[in-house]
Amino acid sequence: MKRIVPILTALALIGIGAGCSQDELMDPGAEVDDSGPFAGDDDALMSPGWDPEHGVGATTRTYEITLENLTLDTGDGGSQVFSPPITAVHRSSLHVWQAGRKASPEVAGVAEDAANGPLLDQLHSSGRVLSAFAADGVIPPGASATWEVATAAGFRRLSLVFMLVNTNDAFSGVDGIHLPIAGERSWYLKAWDAGSEKNTELAEHIPGPCCGSPGAGPDTHDRIRRHPGIQGTGDLDPAKWGWDGPVAKLTVRRLAPAWDVQVENLTPATVEGGSQVFSPPLFATHHRALRLFQKGQHASPELEAIAEDGMNGPMLERLSDSRLTYTVGDTGAPLAPGSTQSFEVSGGFAFRRLSMVFMLVNTNDAFSGLEGARLPLGGRSTHYLRTYDAGTEENTELEAHIPGPCCGTPGAGNPTHERIRHHDGILGGGDLDPDVWGWEDPVATVTITRTR
Repeated sequence: MKRIVPILTALALIGIGAGCSQDELMDPGAEVDDSGPFAGDDDALMSPGWDPEHGVGATTRTYEITLENLTLDTGDGGSQVFSPPITAVHRSSLHVWQAGRKASPEVAGVAEDAANGPLLDQLHSSGRVLSAFAADGVIPPGASATWEVATAAGFRRLSLVFMLVNTNDAFSGVDGIHLPIAGERSWYLKAWDAGSEKNTELAEHIPGPCCGSPGAGPDTHDRIRRHPGIQGTGDLDPAKWGWDGPVAKLTVRRLAPAWDVQVENLTPATVEGGSQVFSPPLFATHHRALRLFQKGQHASPELEAIAEDGMNGPMLERLSDSRLTYTVGDTGAPLAPGSTQSFEVSGGFAFRRLSMVFMLVNTNDAFSGLEGARLPLGGRSTHYLRTYDAGTEENTELEAHIPGPCCGTPGAGNPTHERIRHHDGILGGGDLDPDVWGWEDPVATVTITRTR
């Protein structure tokens, strides 16, 4: 999520003003797209917004915002550079501007001189605003900028305001548009005249690259209306500094929810490689209909490959080909005793389960993991993992049958055809000393924190 950015631009646009407005946008532009896989996400029961310690709230939705400058690149900062757009996420009762109403001093400050500070101060002081910030820089003709915003229950409206800097007081943006529940939507944005400064089109009154004169220009007290464009009545050539039609395209896309997952190996660090190193944990977010393993059932060949030899390839291939999975991967490295690994997963409305599998490599066929755990709607959840016997190889505890640091012999062992059950641990019946290679459950913790 973006934070507030100081407005320092190459155009050296200077700030003004203070005040308040309750105006509402009447014409945000034409919607053209409405698609995507995340429909139906409900507003759940936890606090809104960001919780730095325990993850985001259950009602948080995250969006990617892209603003494209559609004005022509005529060179030398023409035709129209956009000032750093102000973005605000807020309640439906708050309105920034409205066609046919007078601009507030804060909006006039943006429209005349790209002075974002007063409007940001006004938004930050409002209890009806969840977040407000300015984008990182100006947007030249033909260019675009992308950033993210987070919303929460009751804060589902988006407003933008930015200046067309080679004008007296032209601006564009949206006020209080509904953010899509799913997929993405696009709007084509018109240019508006703030009605707060006379359209002299004189170099001495305009702050942009055409002129470089911020903080000047005769005041007017008109209402916000459609901007007629550059008319050629002053110093500005319409062919150089003018525009036709919409000046910008705004695209809002809902991002899939995301979670940070941390795995900790709780087995004791007895010797190098002992007691139990975990093979690279394999993970998947998926539909509830998918199961990687189940106690009391036979292990699949893909699970057998992990439990006996730490081989993730067959399971990764199977899961990647499944229509029931959303995120599939592994951590790429073994996990030593006392160590942790973290990774990020995403999920959709129907893909809110997390499963994980890894081998305890100093065994015949011991594995552990998470089977279809619910991803938390908000905050975090912690899971303590037990060890399972895959039932696919006899627990000889012989060096000749075990792939880990204790032994180094993958691909060997006596096959069995039993069901998955809890593992008895190292019993000392072969070459392995339980004091060196043994463990007690739980063998691992998994902490899942919603981050988006």
